[in-house]
Amino acid sequence: MNEREFWGELQQLIYQSNQTPEIAQAQWERLVQLHNYPTLPTQLIIQTICHGAVYLKERSQLNFPAINSNIPLSANQTLALEMALSNSAIALIVGSPATGKTRIAQTLAHTAINFSKRILLLTHHHSTLNAYRNLPGYPFWLNQQQDYQSWVIEQLYSQHLSQPQMDYLPLHLLPDRELVKLRTTAKLENWLPIIKNTPQAQLTEQLQPEFPDLTNDRVKLLAYRLKQLEPLLQQQLKLSQLYANLSLQGVTELVSQISESPQIPIVGTVAEFMQIQHQSLWHNNFDLVIVEEAEYLSRIELILLSGLANKLILFGNIKTKNHRSSNAGKSFFSRFTQSFHYLNQHLLPSYRYQLTEQYRIHPEIFKIVEPVICDRWIHTKYSRQYYHIPQLTNRLIWQDVPNQKAGEKIIQFIQTLNSQLSSQIGIVTFCTQARDWLTANSPTDFTELFIGTVGEWAGIERAIVIINFPESLENLTSSDINIALSRGQDYLILFGDFDFWRQLGSPLRTLLSQPELYKERGVVLS
Repeated sequence: MNEREFWGELQQLIYQSNQTPEIAQAQWERLVQLHNYPTLPTQLIIQTICHGAVYLKERSQLNFPAINSNIPLSANQTLALEMALSNSAIALIVGSPATGKTRIAQTLAHTAINFSKRILLLTHHHSTLNAYRNLPGYPFWLNQQQDYQSWVIEQLYSQHLSQPQMDYLPLHLLPDRELVKLRTTAKLENWLPIIKNTPQAQLTEQLQPEFPDLTNDRVKLLAYRLKQLEPLLQQQLKLSQLYANLSLQGVTELVSQISESPQIPIVGTVAEFMQIQHQSLWHNNFDLVIVEEAEYLSRIELILLSGLANKLILFGNIKTKNHRSSNAGKSFFSRFTQSFHYLNQHLLPSYRYQLTEQYRIHPEIFKIVEPVICDRWIHTKYSRQYYHIPQLTNRLIWQDVPNQKAGEKIIQFIQTLNSQLSSQIGIVTFCTQARDWLTANSPTDFTELFIGTVGEWAGIERAIVIINFPESLENLTSSDINIALSRGQDYLILFGDFDFWRQLGSPLRTLLSQPELYKERGVVLS
């Protein structure tokens, strides 16, 4: 295949997709631009597809200094982070569940933002985004009702962007929750003359009525900090007043400048990013595009995202099959349906890294589920203190009950546990009906019990996980099984009909054939 054929098949693929005409047209227009001005990641992907494994001599200009992670990483994870921070066009980080992909991606995102790199961070499951709620700066979340430009304008007028943050002050001037109460425009206009012209002792006295619940020593500390920060607060007030009086043209120009600011990382799911209301973001240029759960990327999504990045970093699990993609006839793209898998097989080793250690799952559990969720041997590095439930003799148990009775048996089992453990217990279901029934019938004293469908469990873990297997194999994917079996840290209790799930074609057949699997048969009275 040559590059002309590649772009021709890509165009055909867009118009054969189930996208709306508006999105299909926008995607093709963007790909035409990308064809004329390809980024380094796009060049690498196209050359790999058309010519086989290649090495690009041209490098991105990221130039990170030596990085010390603020999150503890193993040597294996540190090597993956270093590859992600290198000047190569693409970094493909492959790992089964629990190997630390999210931990590495978190460190990467924080590092990039702190070094003024603009990032786009996407996942497949919305629940996976919970790990990124504390990103530095002012993240724009794609699930908001507003488009990007409207949101930036609102931030300007609400003064969020006009207020300098105090996160990077010297240690003796750490952020102060009480100080924040005086940082609104109205408060600053009233207090700044007093702060500037009043000695610290008198300022302490004047602050007492404003903060009646604070001790005298605490108010003294606040007065000291206000005196120290007076120049910065003056600048903040000036900025706030300038923002409030901006003309429409001034706002437009400022939004254009801020849209390129590393202060605003873009965060959301791939599906949200591909919606028409975010089309303006498709023309932006990001230092890093980071994609978690990249095994779900379609061919079009991969090419579009590669065209936004100086560097593309993909985190994924090659054990999972992509069930969204459909074959496009007997063309090359019928063999390129699983884009992440294709790149893992065809990119040179200098662009990909395999994580080989898992940290979440207790060794007794992982030994049994490993053949199901991994395609190769993974070393267990389990060192934390674990929960112990005396009435359970094994850490992984199959409760053999008829499928239609599984919900009732799960409720009975939960009632045997200590309700104080409710924050460490979770139930995985494979449909909303089972989730809603269990939620409605769960014991009222288990207030922090988490019950969710398998998609809602992505990025979440609990010490004790119970899985309610459905009554049918229909619509059950290997990725669903991978997520479900890798959520439990210390105990994994499976409820379902053993003989039904052992049949040919069952995604659990490998698990149920493990001789170490402990099975209990529940007694069901008719």
